[in-house]
Amino acid sequence: MSRESQIAEDAAAWIDRLNQPAFDAAAGPDFDAWMAASPRHRAVFAEMQALWQSEALVEALGTAACVPAAAIPPAPRVDRARRGRGSAPRLAAAACAILVAILLLVPMLATTRYRTGPGESRTVVLADGSRVDLSGDTELHVRILPWHRGAELVRGEAYFDIRHERSRMFRVASGTTSVRVLGTAFNVDRQSPTRTAVVVYRGAVEVGVAGEADLVLHKGDGARVVDGQVTAQPRIAASAPEWKSGWFEASDVPLAVLIGKVQRYSARPILLEDRGLQVLPISGRFHISDTDRALQAVEAAYQVDVAYGKDAIAIRPAGGPGNP
Repeated sequence: MSRESQIAEDAAAWIDRLNQPAFDAAAGPDFDAWMAASPRHRAVFAEMQALWQSEALVEALGTAACVPAAAIPPAPRVDRARRGRGSAPRLAAAACAILVAILLLVPMLATTRYRTGPGESRTVVLADGSRVDLSGDTELHVRILPWHRGAELVRGEAYFDIRHERSRMFRVASGTTSVRVLGTAFNVDRQSPTRTAVVVYRGAVEVGVAGEADLVLHKGDGARVVDGQVTAQPRIAASAPEWKSGWFEASDVPLAVLIGKVQRYSARPILLEDRGLQVLPISGRFHISDTDRALQAVEAAYQVDVAYGKDAIAIRPAGGPGNP
């Protein structure tokens, strides 16, 4: 189970316990400690508490073709003054049913997957009116729910222009990196499973790890998240991400990151066959959408050999063995 799913399950369990006819006072400190442990705990609890009071969601789920109507309890329209008496079993049953819907049914129904192939770019308009531009070889999963908006960047790079909504935040996950926004334009580049770069072009976002906000970025600001550590980057003056014009400005990044970005435009795999080359620091401006040109620049500046084979391109230390 992911950390986010575990938080949702814990929040629903606390809501169920708090709505029992008698709440064990000894559990109070545990609840306070859980709420204080993370801002994300408090945010999910508040979202789910609002869902608990929502008749619209229960009614919508009751009409879903794949859910037997009998399995969805009536909306919990119970007078607050009477909640502590005979209605507790019904409330607990409703909580369990809604929890199952939240964790299993609703996300599956509401998740849309977008993909691009190498060298392909794509613009999509989300259900809330937000726009996302996808770079090459990118995969993005989006969920637009009545109480929440979010996306997961599985791989690649995407530019988000998010429509402002006062009541629903938008959160982008890239590995353990979390980007929280209410309405702005920003770029997220998932450079490896443990490395993500974020740049803001309008408005502001919060960047953190595993739901914890560490840094607030405003227009022109950038951040790099590497192995769970968030670091501010030099300000930029550009009005749009460089990848849209096929370029990448590298500033002391591992060669593996640069090759990963070039790979988004290459149909053939590009292999770094030496561990030392993978972590070799690279700086400069590279035309990543032109595979040959980018690799020639690397070969000329960093003393490597680029061997073009039928099925793959191999990069080795200068003087290495023959072609793949």
